[in-house]
Amino acid sequence: MQRGVEQAAVVYQPYLNRALVFLVVILTVSVFLYCAFLLEAVANAAAKTTAERSTEQLTEQLSALENQYLTLTQSLTPERATALGLVTPTNVTSVYAHGESGSLSLGQIK
Repeated sequence: MQRGVEQAAVVYQPYLNRALVFLVVILTVSVFLYCAFLLEAVANAAAKTTAERSTEQLTEQLSALENQYLTLTQSLTPERATALGLVTPTNVTSVYAHGESGSLSLGQIK
């Protein structure tokens, strides 16, 4: 029986070397891809944190600008507008759109 196992091992020896090399290559590629995906996940998490910080800063800036806008609009009066150079419009022609027909008319609503 022992002789039969040794004879079988000698027959399969070339295939064992090829199989071992194939498995080592597969393992190496798998480890490389695992490391690449892990680095991508870490980079993605870092980019997300940076984007969240940037969003918070932009939100603060927008809030300050909105506050400034509201303050300026509350202080705007017709006298101040005239002093800034705004004038009352004359000869205004309005354009009205009719919903059902899709047509336009000037100066009056039908």
